Amino acid sequence: MRGLAVIHFDTNLLIAAIDAAHPHYHPARAAFASGKPVSASAVAWTELLSKSVPALRLQALTALLGSRILPFTKADAEFAGQLFQAPGVKRAQRLDTMIAATAILGGAELATVNVSDFAPFIPFGLKLLGAPKH
Repeated sequence: MRGLAVIHFDTNLLIAAIDAAHPHYHPARAAFASGKPVSASAVAWTELLSKSVPALRLQALTALLGSRILPFTKADAEFAGQLFQAPGVKRAQRLDTMIAATAILGGAELATVNVSDFAPFIPFGLKLLGAPKH
């Protein structure tokens, strides 16, 4: 998956994709239906599984993602450490730095509804799905 035109999902849209009552269900499903390959980092997957997810919804999400849950590598860890030191990044954004690093190094667009949380990483090469191109 790394190096291809991929949509990389943040945890919030993974959750939304399996809950029709979620306010971001339709954007999440649209991203899955875009025709581009989709993935999520092992970090986002861990964050998802830190919540109570009904078994049927987890099975549905697993079917949508297939085996495209990307490992968090040493290179990702080193880059996430650099992102964590960026101006304006808060302690609570540690997982966001890890998810952003995986997306950036994988050449993927990040699908998220928490745009402001990920904005500090745009100068480092993060592409947000649907964001205007500069």
